[in-house]
Amino acid sequence: MQTQHQDKLDASKNPYVLMPILLLMWGSLSAVSKLLLDRLDSYQVMFYMYGLGALLFLAVLLCKVRLKGALKSWKGADYGLLFACGLFTFLYDFFYLKSLELIPAVEASMLNYLFPIFIVLFAVPMHREKLTLPKLVSVGTGFLGTVLLMTKGDPANLSFTNAKGDMLAILAAVSWGIFTNLVKKNSKDTMISTFLITLVALVLSAVTMLGYSSWIVPGRADFLGVLWLSLSNIVLGFFLYFRALAYSPASLIASFTFFTPFVTLLFIYLLLGERLTWIDGFAALLILFGVPMQKIGSLFAARARKPSASYKQEV
Repeated sequence: MQTQHQDKLDASKNPYVLMPILLLMWGSLSAVSKLLLDRLDSYQVMFYMYGLGALLFLAVLLCKVRLKGALKSWKGADYGLLFACGLFTFLYDFFYLKSLELIPAVEASMLNYLFPIFIVLFAVPMHREKLTLPKLVSVGTGFLGTVLLMTKGDPANLSFTNAKGDMLAILAAVSWGIFTNLVKKNSKDTMISTFLITLVALVLSAVTMLGYSSWIVPGRADFLGVLWLSLSNIVLGFFLYFRALAYSPASLIASFTFFTPFVTLLFIYLLLGERLTWIDGFAALLILFGVPMQKIGSLFAARARKPSASYKQEV
């Protein structure tokens, strides 16, 4: 009991600490990616992003982890799971960056923000999580807030400009939903697992770049942009995301990701000086409502189980 209580108080395992940090980094990804795509294509962005990520992970592993000893207990199924994780993280970035090449960032982001719904939906068959009423309300309010935030309350803003780009953004959301539930099955060392996932994605990005693009040396500004994407989206991003998933239900992490459009809007306000409207504020409240809704639902469920447990002890 004491150990469980300490785990709850440990900030390094607390999703209410880890996820806000991660979402702050995620808030800048769409804008940075869009800027990079003005000078690099999506294949080049992915190759440099995963390449830098793999090098950083390798440097950490060589300094702190004994690979031979750590890999002794690994089986073929463990490598297969991580290969699938690497495939779907690559597909996520591939679909999302391709959508950014075809449609405006706002439209791509709005469709990409469907991924929390897919996380919850895929968690039902893959982890046998129950689709409870609090989770349904959390998904519903989060999705409503996302749509309201991105359309500014005007349904006319929901006019799609490119069907192919829209489908790619939706496929990115589906890929991240599958990836999240797959990686939650992994019980091996987080650092080694993340390195192998990144390595798989790097190989896939290298193959696609050689097949559909060309090798160029990025300029200083582009290099710094790709380095930021690598740090926030892969190195630090993966670590924080995996850490949160290891100690929380996938559905709770999904509800946290509904904060992403709000954080993105906050970055736009702080960096570009655009004003927030009352619709933005109301949408943010709907998005923020998702996390406490799940927490309240969990507390009620825990209280409901206590009487039955005490009754069994008496019998």
